[in-house]
Amino acid sequence: MTVPGTPSADLPAKLRPPRARVRAVERRALLEALAAAPEPLVLMCAPAGTGKTTALRQWTEADGRPTAWVQLEHSDDDPVVLLIYLARALGTVTHVDRGVEESLGLAVPPVRERVLPMLADSLAAAPPFVMVLDDAHLLQSAKCWDAVAFVLRGLPPGAQLALGTRADPPLPLARLRASGELAEFRAQQLALDPSEVAELVRLHGCEADEAVVDALLSLTEGWATGLHLACLAAGGRPLEEWLPRIRGERREIAAYLTSEVLDGQPADVQDFLLETSVLTELTPALCKLVTGREDAGELLSLAARRELFVIPLGDECHQYRYHHLFAEMLEAELEARHPGERDELHRRAAGWYADHDDPDAEVRHLLAAGEIAAAGDVVVGAWRGMWNRGQSETVRRWLESFDDRQVLGHKALTLTAGWVYTALDDGKLGERWGGAACGAPMDDAPSPDGAASLRSSQALLRATVAPDGVRRMREDAELAASLERTPGTSWYADAQVSLGVARWLSGSVQRAFYPLAVAAREGSVHNPSAELAALGYLALIAADEMEWDVAQEYEGRAAARLAELGFGTSRRCLPMLLARAKLLARDPAADVEGVSRDVDRLLGHMVPHPWMGLLAHVVMGEVALERYDAAVAEAHASAAVAVLERFPDAGLLRRRAERLRGAVELARVAEPLTPAERRVLELLPTYFTEPQMAEQLFVSRNTVKSHLKGVYRKLEVSSRADAVRRARDTGLLPPA
Repeated sequence: MTVPGTPSADLPAKLRPPRARVRAVERRALLEALAAAPEPLVLMCAPAGTGKTTALRQWTEADGRPTAWVQLEHSDDDPVVLLIYLARALGTVTHVDRGVEESLGLAVPPVRERVLPMLADSLAAAPPFVMVLDDAHLLQSAKCWDAVAFVLRGLPPGAQLALGTRADPPLPLARLRASGELAEFRAQQLALDPSEVAELVRLHGCEADEAVVDALLSLTEGWATGLHLACLAAGGRPLEEWLPRIRGERREIAAYLTSEVLDGQPADVQDFLLETSVLTELTPALCKLVTGREDAGELLSLAARRELFVIPLGDECHQYRYHHLFAEMLEAELEARHPGERDELHRRAAGWYADHDDPDAEVRHLLAAGEIAAAGDVVVGAWRGMWNRGQSETVRRWLESFDDRQVLGHKALTLTAGWVYTALDDGKLGERWGGAACGAPMDDAPSPDGAASLRSSQALLRATVAPDGVRRMREDAELAASLERTPGTSWYADAQVSLGVARWLSGSVQRAFYPLAVAAREGSVHNPSAELAALGYLALIAADEMEWDVAQEYEGRAAARLAELGFGTSRRCLPMLLARAKLLARDPAADVEGVSRDVDRLLGHMVPHPWMGLLAHVVMGEVALERYDAAVAEAHASAAVAVLERFPDAGLLRRRAERLRGAVELARVAEPLTPAERRVLELLPTYFTEPQMAEQLFVSRNTVKSHLKGVYRKLEVSSRADAVRRARDTGLLPPA
């Protein structure tokens, strides 16, 4: 993490303002307005080419406060990636705990639990500063904007967040405007005035009297990029000779002027500009590969010296980018002059990024080239790695780059969509793509994501989602385990988890232990989330069997592993939390409510497969009954019954849900057992005599007799056998 005071030259290019071009007009009036704006949010929202970046750079250079700058790119549209760069930028103005970036590198980053609290501490301790997020319109993820909103809320007094964007951000602008927390600068405020137009013309070596300046201003409406293009297109000619020929809307004018600028360049420069227009970053090596020109580096430097909208991103002049609008115009001109060549250039760029392990850029260029199948192969091969780095939103964005027909036409991509959307927080998409992936015909072809085959991946997905109930869940889990039979892979560990869970839910409790133990062992090396899930299920099963010491051991191992991994909210935490709730329920003074909140929050942040939601409601309902919280138990019982209506084949969970409902009904009319009576009840299924019970509970025999009378009376029975039967029917005891 960068420490405060680091020289700007030592920062990555994206964490610094783009270098100033030689010919830039100082926006005095605009800078004065920015300097006079005390509002915490500065919104600079205007179309491309209006000078937003230049204005923000000039403002921060003139401002006396330190600046944290992030030049956003398409690949930053993922909350984990964005938070990394926000933390690094913040680290230039104040201390940021190294744990922020370490936590964001985990498989399931604990954003809410660790990252945001540490960033909040850094923000609170920071001196007044300005944070600029340029090209903020590239952020589309709602979770990214949640992170931006968090930074805005945490700004210390005297600090400001500035957004350079082409579109209004999804922030509560109306509320911020009404409360005096928003300063807005739009196209009208960014337009150059007559004196600035005259200065720009002079800086370009052109001569213009007042009439020509007025004509330029009328034509461009003070549009900075249009003015710059006009001066470049003049090529030394008097402006008044050719200005009358320009007509149309702003984009039409830009297209015309781009063509004029191109025509004024030597043939080799023209070709270079057109061929590299498909690139979002410009380096000598990349430009050489795409154009096939040995002199690509020299031409890139020449374009920068001629100010052909080539923006340097560092001080070493090795990396540039085109102005976004100029790149769009160049690419359109490329297609007009050389139809079909654009696709080949995108394919070459995709090859470059494949060689440099950048799947995000590779997918973008393959899709631009129309190579749908190849792009799908890249997504399928890369999604697990991105997922394991916590970048689920990047994977979601990749999938959203394809239309439904393209996804369904690619078997492995269909499976990927099923895995991804059933694990994210959109229930409709999860149901839709989970159904498509589980129902599509699959074969034994190798899967690019590391699964043994497409069929094994589908079987494991079906076992995970269980769309057709527990019986089919077990069949799918057995098939997945038979196909994923190579130890030492994450898929093997996942298959063993599913096999253990499916056996347990189908009633084969003893046969569930071995695969879960294997999953815990294998997962500890190859798949930490599988290990966490396996330990949680082992703890939960032991608690169901009232083997409390065993349950405590497994739950403790799971909790320790969770603390070590730093997992955030993940469905893999659910069984551990449920086991913890059962363990804590035995202690009247324990904080079960805290675990209950964690379970509710977890269910609210994931798309629970029906059986997982049913499991959670059954267990938490049983816990509520044990804690004599009839209202909570009834709520969970009702929720469980609702799940059963759409998931009838629920295995042992059906019996437990029905017992829970019966116990809730009994609790309405029956007097609840006391904790002491519950302890005696738990010993009734054993062979202990009354004296032995007294010895186990460290009480007198008369006390045991008294508690037994209370149990019989409250359960409305007259014998030990009837008490056990009634307790099992109502969920007070586990089934035999």
